[in-house]
Amino acid sequence: MSQTTLERAVEDVGPLRAVFITAMPDCLLYDAWERAEDGFEVEEIAAYFGDLVRSNRQGLKALGSWSSDMQVTIESAESLVVIREINEHFVCGCVFERSAPLGMVRLQMKRMIERIAEMLPQVEAQERPRGVRLVEFVSRYAPDPHAALMRISVRTGLTMEQLEAAEGLDADAVERLESATKRILGLTQLSV
Repeated sequence: MSQTTLERAVEDVGPLRAVFITAMPDCLLYDAWERAEDGFEVEEIAAYFGDLVRSNRQGLKALGSWSSDMQVTIESAESLVVIREINEHFVCGCVFERSAPLGMVRLQMKRMIERIAEMLPQVEAQERPRGVRLVEFVSRYAPDPHAALMRISVRTGLTMEQLEAAEGLDADAVERLESATKRILGLTQLSV
């Protein structure tokens, strides 16, 4: 989707500050639009929005109330953030001015999602190797990613070069990598 196409999809939404289209399941930036003065780190934000939707989906499934028509709304002092699944391959995250009325934002989101959905390609997502997703998870969430990867290397017996080329890890190495990642990050489950 070209930048001008996304601009056309959001052109009549006054209080909108930014839109991030995230490709799932790998939480990669597909496209973004933002006001010139905001200067967001678009790739990082898109990844977090994708992770947020994935975590929300798992939480709702655990409650037995999952629905494909799901939306996450975050209200902060400066922004109103709405994240919605377009389909199983794409997530749309929008940042609005905090002064925008929530009812109006919901209506504008519905209209934008319809326009954006028509512009997106029909794709079949190919899941990347679990080892790659685990290393990316550590790089994204560890307080000191390099130190965390070095600790994982020591605990698993995998070299840093093997971790950098994680797509070539066998099932045993991926299992050791996942176990070490959980221990080092203090987590019982990973959303990858």
